Amino acid sequence: MSEQRREPRNTTGVGGVVIRQDQILVVRMTYGPSQGRYMLPGGLLDPGETADRAVRREVLEETGIEASPRGIIGVRCRYTDRGTDTYLIWHMDYVSGEPEGDGREIEHARFMTLDEINQRDDIVYLVWYVASKLFNGGTDLLQYMDDYEYQMPGSTPDSWKLFM
Repeated sequence: MSEQRREPRNTTGVGGVVIRQDQILVVRMTYGPSQGRYMLPGGLLDPGETADRAVRREVLEETGIEASPRGIIGVRCRYTDRGTDTYLIWHMDYVSGEPEGDGREIEHARFMTLDEINQRDDIVYLVWYVASKLFNGGTDLLQYMDDYEYQMPGSTPDSWKLFM
């Protein structure tokens, strides 16, 4: 049976940077290129859903944490042969709950300090980069980050961009 090729598509995703005291919420993925590694909780927008609602929903579904979106602190855009992917990175205030993985997409959820993130090798580079920027002086403008290193095989400065 021949493999059927899908047409390229555009997707919009969200990731939540939930802060509780001096820690950031991270999740260990069960699938995809980040499988077995810690990433920001998040996912794709559902049809008819705004980005702020999507990030609130995704964080709650994946971790059991209720968080309130404060604003967008970054936009990561990339394209591959599968299409264009835009990812809005939200700064979120912790409201309530204790982290617990959903048992499907998320194997484990927890809060980590920047020191913990820096000491681990199972953290997605984007988490380290965003946490480092946020905890070392903050972020406030959406600017192109020309010091961001492209970590995906075959990616180039034109195909993978981060704006903060």
